[in-house]
Amino acid sequence: MFELVELLSQVNTKIFRILSPIVKVYHISLTELVLLWKVNKNGTYRITDLAKEVGVPFSTLTGVFDRLENKEYLVRIHDSKDRRSILIQGTPKLKELIDTVIMNADSELTGLLDTLPPGFIDRFLVDLTQLHTHLLQKETDIKNG
Repeated sequence: MFELVELLSQVNTKIFRILSPIVKVYHISLTELVLLWKVNKNGTYRITDLAKEVGVPFSTLTGVFDRLENKEYLVRIHDSKDRRSILIQGTPKLKELIDTVIMNADSELTGLLDTLPPGFIDRFLVDLTQLHTHLLQKETDIKNG
């Protein structure tokens, strides 16, 4: 079973390596792109929740958010439900960045994966989504005892 972990890691590394030149043009890292993509997709995040979701320590993300805020991709806002909490929200500049980068990344990946059998990527996405959902449920079950 550990072969699955190794293989997923290798695929992830190769995809990141392929996409890295596309992202570097915008002076951000792939890790920053993943964070920006999540914020753009979901609207707002508590910093602590996003840190947990991406598996990065909160203290590490603080510096990343500072850099991305300075580039005007993110803003920090107070949570109206909990005045002690700070939320991260994307800006219009973030939306423009994500639209451009994702279009370029999709184009690059489509060219690289176009020789795979028809329907492979669609089936793979369904399977990965199912695996992710299953693991989230198991994680929740473990936390709840």
